[in-house]
Amino acid sequence: MKRFHELVIVILIVLLAVAAAGCGASKSQELSGSARNQADSDRAGSADTAPSAGTAAEAVSLDRKIIRNANLDLRVADVPQTMERIAALCAENGGYTVNSHISRDEQRFSARLSIKVPEEKLDGITASISQLGEVTDKVISARDVTEEYYDAEARLKVLQAKEERLLGLMEKANNISDIISIENELGKTRGELEVLAGRLQLLNNSIDYSLIEIELVQALPGAVQAPQGTLGKALRGLVASLNSLISFAGNTVIAIFVILPWALVLFLLVLLSRYVYKRLRHSRIKE
Repeated sequence: MKRFHELVIVILIVLLAVAAAGCGASKSQELSGSARNQADSDRAGSADTAPSAGTAAEAVSLDRKIIRNANLDLRVADVPQTMERIAALCAENGGYTVNSHISRDEQRFSARLSIKVPEEKLDGITASISQLGEVTDKVISARDVTEEYYDAEARLKVLQAKEERLLGLMEKANNISDIISIENELGKTRGELEVLAGRLQLLNNSIDYSLIEIELVQALPGAVQAPQGTLGKALRGLVASLNSLISFAGNTVIAIFVILPWALVLFLLVLLSRYVYKRLRHSRIKE
C-alpha cells in the first residue's frame, strides 16, 4: 500500500513537470511572435517614412529660396533728372521706391536711392540703370535662405496645431485655474506665431522683390575735376593736390577773419598797458 502511494506521487510530479514545460514553451512562442510582429511593424514604419523624407528633400532641393540684391554707384550729368528716370523705370516694372535722399556740398551734388523690383527683372533693370551714367561700382549679391525659410514654415505649422489643441482644451476646461493656465500658454503661442508669420512675410518679400541701392554723384560747375581719359591716376593726383591747396587757402582766410577781432582787442590792450606804464613812470620821475 505504501509503495502504491509513492508511485502515485511520482506520477503526479512527472505530470506537473510536463505541464510546466509546455506552458513555458507556449509563452516563449507568444513572446517571440510578438517581438517579430513589433519588428515587422517597425520595419514597415521605416519603409513608409523613408519615401516621404526623400520626397520632402527633393521638394526642398527643387524650390530653392534665394535673395538677390544689387548695389550701383554712378557718375551722372544731372542727379534730379536721373532720379526721376530711375523712379519711372521702377514703377513701369512693378517695383516701388523704398527711400531716397539728395545732398550737396561745395564740390558735388549726390543722392542715394533704394528701390524694390521683381526678382526676375533684377538683371534687366540693373542694366537699364547702368546706361544712365558712368558706373563706378556694381555689385550683385545672392543669399540662400532655403533652410531658414522651411524651418520657419515648419515651426509655424507646429505652433498652429498647438494653438488648435489649446483652444480645444479651453472649451473643455471646468475650473478657473485651468482656464488661466491655458490662456497664458495660448498667449505665448500666439506671440510666437506672430513673430514667425512676420519673419516669413519678410522672407517672401525679400525673395520675390530684389533691393537695388543706388548712389548718384554729379560734379558741380567750378569745382576742379580730373579729366577722364588715359592720363588717369596722374591727373587725379594733380587735381587732388589743387583741391587741397584751394581748400587750405579758403580755410586760412576764414581763420584770419575769425582771429581778427581778438587780435584787435589784444592790440588795444597792449596800447592801454603801454600808456598806463608811461604815466606811472612819468609820475615817479616828477616825485
